[in-house]
Amino acid sequence: MSEKKRNCKSTAAILSLYAQIWLYQLIGLAIFAVARVIFLFGQTTLDNVSAHADSIPMLLWNAWRFDTQALTYISLPALLATLIVPWLSKKAVDGCCRFMRRYYAVMLAVLGALVTAEFFFFENFNSRYNVVFFDFFDEGPWGLLLTMWQDYPFLRIVLSIVALGFIIFFIGRYISKIHIGIQKPSGTVATIIATVAIAAVTFVFMRGSVTRYTLQVEAFMVSTDETINQSVPNAVYLLKKAYKERTNSFKLYSDEQLLSREGFKSIDEAITAAGLPLVNGTNSEKCEAALFGNAPGYGGDTLPSTNVLLILSESWSNFLTTMDKGERLDLLGSLREHLQQDILLHNFQSVRNGTIYSIEAVTLAMPYMRFFNSRYRFKSLPTSIAYPFKQNGYSTTFVTGMDPTWENVLEGLGYQSFDTIIGRQDILHSIEGSTTSAIGVYDEFLMQYIFERMSNDKSGNPQFMLALTTTNHPPFTYPENMQLPQLGDEWYKSPYLTGDREVLRKYGLGAQYANRSIGDFLTRLKASPLAQNTIVIVTGDHNVRSILDYDKVPDEQRFSVPLYIYLPPHYALSNSSKKRIEQRYGSHYDLLSTVAPLALKKDTRYLNIGQNLLDTTANDNRFFSYSEKQLLAPEGSNTDSLMHVMKTRELLMEIFYQQQFRTE
Repeated sequence: MSEKKRNCKSTAAILSLYAQIWLYQLIGLAIFAVARVIFLFGQTTLDNVSAHADSIPMLLWNAWRFDTQALTYISLPALLATLIVPWLSKKAVDGCCRFMRRYYAVMLAVLGALVTAEFFFFENFNSRYNVVFFDFFDEGPWGLLLTMWQDYPFLRIVLSIVALGFIIFFIGRYISKIHIGIQKPSGTVATIIATVAIAAVTFVFMRGSVTRYTLQVEAFMVSTDETINQSVPNAVYLLKKAYKERTNSFKLYSDEQLLSREGFKSIDEAITAAGLPLVNGTNSEKCEAALFGNAPGYGGDTLPSTNVLLILSESWSNFLTTMDKGERLDLLGSLREHLQQDILLHNFQSVRNGTIYSIEAVTLAMPYMRFFNSRYRFKSLPTSIAYPFKQNGYSTTFVTGMDPTWENVLEGLGYQSFDTIIGRQDILHSIEGSTTSAIGVYDEFLMQYIFERMSNDKSGNPQFMLALTTTNHPPFTYPENMQLPQLGDEWYKSPYLTGDREVLRKYGLGAQYANRSIGDFLTRLKASPLAQNTIVIVTGDHNVRSILDYDKVPDEQRFSVPLYIYLPPHYALSNSSKKRIEQRYGSHYDLLSTVAPLALKKDTRYLNIGQNLLDTTANDNRFFSYSEKQLLAPEGSNTDSLMHVMKTRELLMEIFYQQQFRTE
């Protein structure tokens, strides 16, 4: 046989085997589709699905992406064989067909078992697969089998799965006969092209995307209806996600082990070192008394009427704020007048230097990294920033332009006293003309949504709202027809910035756009009735990182984010008090301690490990700014001692949380 004819047959064999793989994968897609339809209509009605018909195309598209990704990973052995075996012999190709018939009969039967088991998991936990799934295996194999035998129709499930495997094996007899013929001779080049093309397509399907970002949990959010969103992913993806969370989960230790790690012999010694009140009682009681405080009640013990809006502005940098030079270098835009009129602290830092870590620090003062990815995220905690507001009758909301499934924010905050969690799809459906980037809804539409939601609220309850902006983040895309001031040479030639001109341009535009969006919002709020009863706090989730030259930027600017505070007229401060406060040092841990005395009724319990930055009776020299990387304080302060105080407070938080987690 000539080399050309042999390569012609190799090309035909590669295409034939690839076609067989796709036929098997179609069976897998059918299994996923049936499971998805059963789940969806088991949780909602046809009328509800029809009411959200505009979400169905995106549901189908993202579901197909998740399913194809999972099936591509399952098919990897067959795909590798497809790319190698046809270069060998016809006998090898026939053997590959037999292998695929058996392999897919087993793997697709296992797939059927996984999607079936998820229905019983949902029945027990009212949730699709999550990290709790692996608790079954902690019982050991015999305990697991006994649980399944007692609680589920185990025998019928096993027989059904075995039957599914035999059906697929039978169908495989016909699939194995699929052959794609090539009429015209083709040489080695055609075979190589077919091999490379299949490898490239496989790579794309494994990523689930042809864009910069791989397929992630953000793709769950296709609708404003949660049931529709829950039906997007498949059981395989959710199990993979749950396993990753399990491997990242932190371990629990005894109080003695934690105290010993930091050199303390008793919890009394740690509480004293942290400068917190010490009472008699158990370790749990001592921790709670030390970490929690009682609101003094600015308005007495009646129901508060003051709204509280806390905005975490993506990458809101203190350093870039100070670079603003008005018309010469306009970075602040409409925000400038508000920073001048109201309270602005520059000696302020984010506790953590990342978005998800800052969300966890602001909402829970969480000493553990990636808490929202742990099994403990399903535990409601009294440390939540929303908890005391909820106890005071506030309507509590978390709102962001992104898809809140990112990093499990939706699930994590869903258990932390937030009544409502709003994300990209909700805003796109609520704000006419709103548009979005790959990261999230543009900030101007997020701010418009916040204003309208607060203005149109008819509940009669005060509102606590925590917001996270997204636009000031790579890849830096903006609404069409956006117009911002030009960035001049003073920006590009700054010795403190690093990166090529295009990178600096994008970061500069990001800062300008984010500042303008918040500034326009504040202008609108101050001209509305909300100005009379709304506290607004704006700070950064973390400093801008990629363009700052940390070797040249002063230490105090490395993790520095601004803190802006707008107070309604009845909380008015004198100019001298305002100037004093603006010189103080603080961090994210101080946010709840600052707003609680103004907004909560008398004796409300709240987590109080920070400082009240608005306390005009306090000595200014006692304030300090804590970041996990460094501590800043007025000249003459013992920063090492203060850092030890804060690390000890975090240790007490760790002990407190572990006591909470053990009781779940």
